[in-house]
Amino acid sequence: MATSSTGGILGLASGFNSADYITAIMNQEKIPLTNLQTKQSKLTAYKTAFTTLNTKMNTLKTAATALKDISNFQALTATSSDTTKMTVTAGTGATGGSYAVNVTSLAAAQVSAIQGFTASSTTKDSNLPTSITINDETIDLKDISATNTNDWLTQVAQLINKKTDLGITAAVVQTSSTEKAITLTASKTGEDNQFTVSTDSSSYAVNNIQSAANAKLTVNGLEITSNSNSIEGSIPGVTLNLTGTGTSTIKVSQDTAAITDKIDAFVKAYNDIVTSIRNSTATPDPNSSSSTTLTLQGDSLLRDLQSQLNDMMNTIVGDTPGFKLLSDIGLEVDKGATTAAEMTGTLTFDKDTFLSKLSQNPDAVQKILTGGGTVTPINGTATTYDGFGAMFESRLKVYTDSVDGLITSKIKGYSDDIDFISDQISDMQNRLDMKEAALKSTYANLEVVMSSLNNTSTWLTSQFDALTKSSK
Repeated sequence: MATSSTGGILGLASGFNSADYITAIMNQEKIPLTNLQTKQSKLTAYKTAFTTLNTKMNTLKTAATALKDISNFQALTATSSDTTKMTVTAGTGATGGSYAVNVTSLAAAQVSAIQGFTASSTTKDSNLPTSITINDETIDLKDISATNTNDWLTQVAQLINKKTDLGITAAVVQTSSTEKAITLTASKTGEDNQFTVSTDSSSYAVNNIQSAANAKLTVNGLEITSNSNSIEGSIPGVTLNLTGTGTSTIKVSQDTAAITDKIDAFVKAYNDIVTSIRNSTATPDPNSSSSTTLTLQGDSLLRDLQSQLNDMMNTIVGDTPGFKLLSDIGLEVDKGATTAAEMTGTLTFDKDTFLSKLSQNPDAVQKILTGGGTVTPINGTATTYDGFGAMFESRLKVYTDSVDGLITSKIKGYSDDIDFISDQISDMQNRLDMKEAALKSTYANLEVVMSSLNNTSTWLTSQFDALTKSSK
């Protein structure tokens, strides 16, 4: 079988390598298709980049919304100087202050025991009680069916525990190698929850193991008694959870972590966007096959967004000297940068500066973040301004609005272009497939014709040779 120098199979009749010829033609015909596919890949990369950016923008907007919440500045926290004595939590109604607490005794739950039962799994005591009375309620035990004392005790404990209104928990306890007891423990501590217990059998002793007791303490010298070790009301809005006796100092103060945690979240989200924009618009590596960075380098939306971010970070959002700019309270862009190469647009948060400013003038710091301050222009009419959080939230919405946001619209535009090109690619691929099929059919028919002509030529040659021989 004859082959061409490129490996294609030569036509049997014509000797012409139609396969290589068709491949060469189709490679040229597919150039527009390849260009469309390349364009579609680029558009898909751009769409992905802006979709990711939109997600990050929404994260930043959420963080900005959290900053404008005035409740951040109203939240209080309580701390105990000795958590082995007590832990504390601050809630609604708490007010700032310091409190000296001295716990002299903890609240305790009453524990009583019915003792003297034989620990036996084979025999049953002959004089077991037929009833137990707890407070004013008598529990009938005559219907308990058990073949040994151990089973009987278990069933008695289960029967008592089913009576939840008693506020008593029963348990079977092994007191020695030969004896068992039923312990009865009040579910609540304090003297108000003490109980009485008796049986109708004198063979078993009822003993008080632990008496009910109230917690006793002083708060700033004021004596307090409580049925529970969890005490509310002794310090406004604060719950004391007593764990031991002794002294501790309780401090109730502004929950600065409620504020700084939200600022940390904002800074992280802000820097995530700045870094994303910087990477997307950086000068591309000439050795890289990707041209996405080169295209985004001139994107007007990214330039505008970067400008807006810079503008917002340098906007006056306060009306108190020394408390007007974000940099006044520890939020600063390109802190310490002295050269253009060092200026990356990254935001830093100096927590120590912020806490110092918050301590100096909490109202002024609050106005910077949540708004409510006033400015008086030349005409003398005072107006209330938005704080930093609200300003960021409203400006970012222009980009992220799910209906007509700038980034949303850009993503939709890319999606429309990608869909349009997909249709073009599909149509072009169909045309190319038909053209390739037509070429293959044409050259296949050519081989048939050439084969027929070759056969005719061979026959004519043989006839001519025969005539020549006969004439000699």
